[in-house]
Amino acid sequence: MLQETTLFGDVDKVETAIERLRAFAGSAARNHPNGYVVCDSGGKDSTVIKELALLAGVPFEVLHDHTTADHPETVYFVRREKARYAALGITYTISYPTYKGQPTSIWALIPYKCAPTRLHRWCCDIFKEHGGWGRFCVTGVRWSESVMRKARRATYEVPTRTGADRIRLNNDNDARRRLTELCMAKDKLVVNPIIDWSDEEVWEFIRSRDLPYNPLYDQGYSRVGCVGCPMSARRFQELAALPKFEQMYRRAFQKYVDRKLAKDGGCAWPDGDALFDWWISGKPMTRVDEDQLRLAWPDDEEEQDAEG
Repeated sequence: MLQETTLFGDVDKVETAIERLRAFAGSAARNHPNGYVVCDSGGKDSTVIKELALLAGVPFEVLHDHTTADHPETVYFVRREKARYAALGITYTISYPTYKGQPTSIWALIPYKCAPTRLHRWCCDIFKEHGGWGRFCVTGVRWSESVMRKARRATYEVPTRTGADRIRLNNDNDARRRLTELCMAKDKLVVNPIIDWSDEEVWEFIRSRDLPYNPLYDQGYSRVGCVGCPMSARRFQELAALPKFEQMYRRAFQKYVDRKLAKDGGCAWPDGDALFDWWISGKPMTRVDEDQLRLAWPDDEEEQDAEG
């Protein structure tokens, strides 16, 4: 029976999440001395899975992928979490991005890859989804966050490096039978212990255990991520409140236009400001650059697949 969780209404749901973590704890420890990699985005779901890993008593370390466009509040919160877990004797790594073996940033890559959009999400591949290969990973993915997630994501998953195939298993017993013999040298096993939790249950758990959480939620945010992210409904407010980020986007967009003009002799936008204005407007283009896809908005039938 769980200890110190009586304030959370659905104790059975917490126990189920813990059992999901314990199912592969032994394999994770045999695979790596630190056991699981618990992926921390700085959001509310990550707060829950870190605490569940503690309650489960499984060996784990924490990994946060720094995107270089994180909201400052998220950066500060992650640093505090790193110190909190270090005090508990748990390794907490903040991973800084690389591209083709070299340190990089979103500002360095926009001139080559153009603006990130909901349909052209090269930024997630590079800055948020590169860690944990060859390891047993834990994420805070939940079905309630989008219809597409319900169809595509499961309690246990084995994504390949190419992303072309994904083994998805919702039945815990079936997962134990079919996944324990995996060779983790090439892939990673992903455990999503709170995949069936609602937003209300996430917050109830956080409050029942008085856990620290990202202060952006108290400022009206429902999700946290990169400043200006096309997936965010608050991108206008973010950029207005953090004008230096807008300046960095405009400079990077100008470098993209300059490169296209030098390389191809033409570009879909006359300058970086025009590219920025299109990017922030959400309007489709009449002439689409070969490197750029149309920007879609949250009411489109596209997946909102950025962890809260």
